[in-house]
Amino acid sequence: MQKKYTMGIDFGSLSARAVLVDIKNGLVAGEYVSAYAHGVLDSFLPATREPLPPASALQLPDDYLAALSESVKGVLSLTNVPNEDIIGIAVDFTSCTLLAVDENAEPLCNKEAFRGNIHAYAKMWKQHTAFAEAEEITRVAAERGESFLKRYGSKILSEWAMPKILETLRKAPDVYAAAYRFIEAGDWINAKLTGKMTMNYCMAGLKFLWSPTDGYPDETYFEAVDPALKHVVSEKLVPESEIYPLDACIGVISEEGAKLTGLRQGTPVAPARIDAHTAASAVGANSPGRLLMAIGTGMGMTLLSKKEIFYDGMCGVSFGAVIPQYYGYEAGLSGCGDIFDWCARTCSNAALEKQAADSKVPVIQILTEKAAKLRAGESGLLAVDWWNGNRSVLADTDLSGMLFGMTLQTQPEEIFRAILEATGFSARMVVDSFIENGINVDVIYAVGGIAQKNILLMQIFADIMNREIIVPDVEQACAVGSAIFAAVAAGSVRGGYDTLDEAIEVMRCTTGIHYHPVPENVKQYEILFKEFKVLHDYFGRGENTLLKILSAMRLSCK
Repeated sequence: MQKKYTMGIDFGSLSARAVLVDIKNGLVAGEYVSAYAHGVLDSFLPATREPLPPASALQLPDDYLAALSESVKGVLSLTNVPNEDIIGIAVDFTSCTLLAVDENAEPLCNKEAFRGNIHAYAKMWKQHTAFAEAEEITRVAAERGESFLKRYGSKILSEWAMPKILETLRKAPDVYAAAYRFIEAGDWINAKLTGKMTMNYCMAGLKFLWSPTDGYPDETYFEAVDPALKHVVSEKLVPESEIYPLDACIGVISEEGAKLTGLRQGTPVAPARIDAHTAASAVGANSPGRLLMAIGTGMGMTLLSKKEIFYDGMCGVSFGAVIPQYYGYEAGLSGCGDIFDWCARTCSNAALEKQAADSKVPVIQILTEKAAKLRAGESGLLAVDWWNGNRSVLADTDLSGMLFGMTLQTQPEEIFRAILEATGFSARMVVDSFIENGINVDVIYAVGGIAQKNILLMQIFADIMNREIIVPDVEQACAVGSAIFAAVAAGSVRGGYDTLDEAIEVMRCTTGIHYHPVPENVKQYEILFKEFKVLHDYFGRGENTLLKILSAMRLSCK
């Protein structure tokens, strides 16, 4: 019998990664990575050189299409697999990355009238300029006693869709008026593949205030936020009839989609999903108690439960948002790899740079090797990892990072290790919070390039949490997860699977590295974690407002 494959494309913060996966064993037949030509726009718009406000993180949608085309055609060329043997395709994307588009799904930033308007561009997940709008959306919901608010830990974040949409309405009403739809970038890619605009349970449930049982908040709520926002659901969002469960098929590749990708017209397409959440299927984290950490520029953390529990500090819970038959919980860190890269750039010195150049490796690798030689606590430093704000459990994008214990003898590798440890402490805060609120955490998986490559970080995590950390042997976990969903979209009639559980059982990764806590390190980190919690609560829960004052001063000077 001819082998059959599915295609998974993972759209990260800087690139798209396409994989071709054998549906009978989950083996990756080939992969191809395509970087976004313009990367992240955080300083100015390329079209006008207009400076961007602080906390901006924009992108060009055309970069996504170019990366899609190059990565899919690239993997087809590498593998020589005929496109008739590819039975399904699925994409995942960073979220919430929001686009304003016209009725033909054309991004408004591509129109001459809006090329100089920052609100017409793709607003990345890590764009925090809508913090005031997020606070207002939260305040009005709390005052009205809106039931949806408890599903999001009682606080709406500026990273999500509604604050970004309200920001556009307030700061660029012409863009808002011209927008036929505000749509997640993952759903936009699917629109380009199929010719129809859809949404999915994952992004709608966790980023758009929607739930499968209650739908969207009533329009009287949106009117209370702003009268001009009253009809946002009916006029600006994809209709609820086009919000699909994750194990569905939203349509097939159109003629345009076939030209774009080189795949066969009529190939089934799965609903889009959030990137980190998709990795759960690739490692078999499809039952309650299995926590997944997807470590990249930030860190997405997902957990499943049969129960719906609400507590302050979680990012959100929605039924079917990760795996169809369970409540999916979302949490995570606003910065991870971004902070490590910052440290490598900012805390380097001439000696480190020379050593890296002589060894022909990045500075961050030299820092990691030097940091690995330090014992737990040896640096004498303690960091708090809020360089990009705090997503969980404080849900405050206005916080900033801290570093304690520096002396004239402090070395770059000591700072680097302290920052690695800080992300571990924050991850433990999330895990402890789940458990304290009655949501079991029995197994912890870590995926992503950082988890695969940074042995030191994974050992630190195991020591800080005093738990085994499993790093499955799958390099592109999100893309492979998408390929698994694609096999379900295809269904058994095309050689795929009729249920997600069937597909996961056959296609998931079953091998990997197990990191076990080292008792002497656990003891040291327990001491440091207690102090981390003190700093976390003192500066993060309002007892001391220094970070807020500093943030306000910084913004006022821009």
